[in-house]
Amino acid sequence: MAVKWEHIDLTQTERVQREFGERSVAESALERLRAAGFGDDQISLTTHGGVTASDGTFIPGGVVVVVTASAPRAREAERIIS
Repeated sequence: MAVKWEHIDLTQTERVQREFGERSVAESALERLRAAGFGDDQISLTTHGGVTASDGTFIPGGVVVVVTASAPRAREAERIIS
């Protein structure tokens, strides 16, 4: 899936995010970001879109990794999560 960019005017930072289909892959991306020096205040992992089927089975949604950083670091984050 593609990495999305958004400029945050208030803080003059960039927000880069990517949706993953599997939580384990997203968590691996988080580990790589931390190893590259990104702090917990710059990265987050969220889930969305999970639903329960009519038979009671849970169907997971997507997992999104978001990084907020200055432009040079955001480019590095994009490389890591791509």
